[in-house]
Amino acid sequence: MVVRLKSRQPDGSVVGESRRVCHLVAVPDSDSMPEFLVGYCGVRIFPGAAEILPAAVGMPCEPCMARSPISAFAMLRQFRDRLGIQSP
Repeated sequence: MVVRLKSRQPDGSVVGESRRVCHLVAVPDSDSMPEFLVGYCGVRIFPGAAEILPAAVGMPCEPCMARSPISAFAMLRQFRDRLGIQSP
């Protein structure tokens, strides 16, 4: 699923527009609520801190795309070093 951090966080802090990229997150396997979601880039997203988007809109998180198993983003894997991602 695609999620984006809300500008106003649950703790009252504000997230700048440059950090409000669209992260790719695997849908949790279990029926129970996880403590937090984890984007493919490694960002932890806590309950109430993000909004679920209906589609991939806005600025994408490039590290999420490069690490994602989605085949359409496979071309980005060659740029992992530039994106600050260590190869597996």
